[in-house]
Amino acid sequence: MQPVRTTSGEDTAAQIQSSLERSVAAALRTIAAVQAERNAPPVRSARLRLATVYGVTRLRRRRERDAL
Repeated sequence: MQPVRTTSGEDTAAQIQSSLERSVAAALRTIAAVQAERNAPPVRSARLRLATVYGVTRLRRRRERDAL
């Protein structure tokens, strides 16, 4: 039989806190990477173009509806 290892409440709390800190740090790195990618010139210009096309399409459809 293997010996049973018990941890005190403080050890467990420290492990949980350390794990939580690593998870938060990883999430913040992911958010920063996504923000940097979204603000990169090619992606940003593509998003602006798509938003413009979407807006024009909605306006055209509304005008068509209103004309009927």
